[in-house]
Amino acid sequence: MLFRFIRRLKNRAVKQKRQPQEVIETDLNWIWQPFENSSNFQFSATVKKVAAAIIESSADDIPTITLEVDPRLVIPLCAIQLQDEINLTQLSSFKNELESVLLENLDNKIEFVDRVLSKITPKQRWLYLFKSLTPELKFALLFRLINYRRPTRNDWRNLFEKIEYEFKKGREYLIVLTVVFLLSLGSVIEIFAIMYSQPKSWVNGLMTITIVVVLCFLIVLGREIITEEDKSELSEPTLLMQLGLLGPWTFCQEWYRLFRKNLVWEGVTALYEATGVVVDVAWVVARNGGWALTWALAVAGVVAGVGAVAVVGAVASAVAGAVAVAWAVAVPVVMAVAAAVAVPVVMAVTGDVAVAVACAVAVAGVAAIGYGLGIWYLAKEKTDLGWVRFLSILAFPWFCWFPIVFGFTSFALYHRLSWEWRSISLFWLVIFGFCAVLWVRGKELEEKARNPLRGVLDGQ
Repeated sequence: MLFRFIRRLKNRAVKQKRQPQEVIETDLNWIWQPFENSSNFQFSATVKKVAAAIIESSADDIPTITLEVDPRLVIPLCAIQLQDEINLTQLSSFKNELESVLLENLDNKIEFVDRVLSKITPKQRWLYLFKSLTPELKFALLFRLINYRRPTRNDWRNLFEKIEYEFKKGREYLIVLTVVFLLSLGSVIEIFAIMYSQPKSWVNGLMTITIVVVLCFLIVLGREIITEEDKSELSEPTLLMQLGLLGPWTFCQEWYRLFRKNLVWEGVTALYEATGVVVDVAWVVARNGGWALTWALAVAGVVAGVGAVAVVGAVASAVAGAVAVAWAVAVPVVMAVAAAVAVPVVMAVTGDVAVAVACAVAVAGVAAIGYGLGIWYLAKEKTDLGWVRFLSILAFPWFCWFPIVFGFTSFALYHRLSWEWRSISLFWLVIFGFCAVLWVRGKELEEKARNPLRGVLDGQ
């Protein structure tokens, strides 16, 4: 019966001048690849013929009686080759029900499968193949299509390959982080060297802002590594790319989402929480005195900016929107006055006008970007901030890790080591290439480790 079915399909394909079956069989070598060692060549060739016949079939070719088809053939066809014959977008609506169904008996699982089939509207060919599976295999296949990413041919090829790997804990990602840390350290050292060479310049205030940004970025990455909340978006190592390499672009995207959809990016929360760690670390550094006073006052600016937003949030909860807006306007003014007051205070301590101006610049600058970050974070809970949300644009420097590190590291290579710009360009090309290779390799290993089809033949 089965071979008559295959011959009928082959003859029809010849009459309709469709793709030769030999070409289709060659394209389907991946289907039986996991089982090649457990079967002879003739059986493998037969499986390819059956698979090619099924793919070339139409609704009129489907037998009226049920043929027993090997699950090792049905599952890759339904899950991968013919996945466009079901409505995949409807599968996600059943994700919340999976945990309860897993604990129930077989009858409830069968009822769940029937409800899923009524939603995904499968074509007749896909449904015929799917119904040839046992109830356990039906549920196991749908469970993977609902709960995991879409399977690929490589997933089926690596069906029995067991790999334990997590990208954010793998050596590839850790090596990339090491490169990021060394580049950040090099840029910070260069910034300190510039500040040390011109201790009485007001530009040191701007330099302090860059140090705060780099330090916060490293703290965010560190917190991302040690997080254990697998359900959180931050459990995936995405901040290195989004907040680091693509920082300015991410700012434009997320700022647009803030105004269009009132959505606050999780990276903003990570940055907001990292500012508290900066305060603790910087206070220890500032105890050494000297030009570290600028650094201490910059930290005071972070506290002032972020803390001011907390005050705005509290007031907005207690009073009308007009009063909250008044506070939002008043807080930047108060911070500016504080920066102005810092000049005579520091002059009284150091006796140097230039140092006082640098401190004022540091306080005003870091307070401004801290305030912008705080406004952005406040938008998570307050949807009626109105035009005050525009002040979140002040948070842009927090997304400038890459321009800062790229600029100061390149300047260090040029100024300290006397490298030519060609050598510097080659240096960055090697760095980017090396990190890209590690990143791609790590992602490939993680994809193999998270094979959604692993264990599907056991009905698990």
